[in-house]
Amino acid sequence: MRQKNSSRNQAVSEVVGEMLMIGLVLILAAVFTSQLPNYLPSERSPTVTIMMSNDTLGNVTLWHKGGDWVKVDTLKVIISNQTHTTTFTYSGTPGFIFVPDPTEPDSSVFDLGGNVTIISNAPLAGDEKIVLATDRAVLFSGVISGGQP
Repeated sequence: MRQKNSSRNQAVSEVVGEMLMIGLVLILAAVFTSQLPNYLPSERSPTVTIMMSNDTLGNVTLWHKGGDWVKVDTLKVIISNQTHTTTFTYSGTPGFIFVPDPTEPDSSVFDLGGNVTIISNAPLAGDEKIVLATDRAVLFSGVISGGQP
């Protein structure tokens, strides 16, 4: 009779051991999945090569010459000097003209061959700083000196 009891206790011990192992695996899985976002890479900022040109009327054109594409509605152009700063955006700012690459099927992206032209109300004095930026990164920064880029 003693032997019968012993095998019964042994079976209970195996079930308890399996339950502990399952519990341990579940706890480790929960800890791992809660820490997983810390190991994922952050979103990369776009890299773009820009060529700037301007004319005597104060219009500035930024040409996309290579790199990543950028959504046009995230772009902003900031023209500033010692006394004044003007920000141009695609949505709602007069003077912001976007011309996409004619071969690009998606006309809502600033990609290779496209350009952004800012039409100014007054001629540029020659000391303006031009910045092309998105919400996350500055894509281009240049200075117009003596009326030339």
